[in-house]
Amino acid sequence: MARELQPDIIINNRSRLPEDFGTPEQHITPETEGRMWEACMTLNGSWGYTPIDKDYKSARAVVAMLRQVASGGGNLLLNMGPPPDGSILKVYRKVFGKVGQWLERCGESVYDAADPVDEMDWQITGTWTRKGSAVYFHCRCWPGTELVIGGLKNRVLSVRMLGGDEVAFEQSADRLVLKGLPEKAPSKLATVFRIDVEGKPVQKLGVLMTAEA
Repeated sequence: MARELQPDIIINNRSRLPEDFGTPEQHITPETEGRMWEACMTLNGSWGYTPIDKDYKSARAVVAMLRQVASGGGNLLLNMGPPPDGSILKVYRKVFGKVGQWLERCGESVYDAADPVDEMDWQITGTWTRKGSAVYFHCRCWPGTELVIGGLKNRVLSVRMLGGDEVAFEQSADRLVLKGLPEKAPSKLATVFRIDVEGKPVQKLGVLMTAEA
């Protein structure tokens, strides 16, 4: 009846029918075959105002969720439960403030960066989002003044740290080395490098490393 009355309506799958888009709850699981989806998450473990649940996610965890959702072509719905007076708790302001500052510098790595990364492998130092021939390496474990990315098959045209300057690099057949980096990570949440390459980005590290879900 709803579709008869409003043919352009968009309906999610909460009716236990597939409908137009998926809504995984409290987990990030992309839909298959390009189907639209939205991960429904909470900042702690509860929906709504639950003051006894103080297991809040960190800003670093929220940024990781943003990257994972973007790389799977989805949307992130992140719930926070205000108290009865409608105010925003201090912990929420702190977390979302930090995430907002990160997005000011690195937003291009998640906004509209929904191209598949199925031919890119994660590494212990970080993993990817992609927009066309530009890939974004989200570095979460900072190695120091040099960062080695193995297995990138494309010729690299340029590397830039988001919110920063161009980065010097050397490329060989099996690795890309980013050079002259700060000793300490510029961002505790994730330092992001935009790497522009020729063609569709492809990176393979072999059987010991597989693409992150």
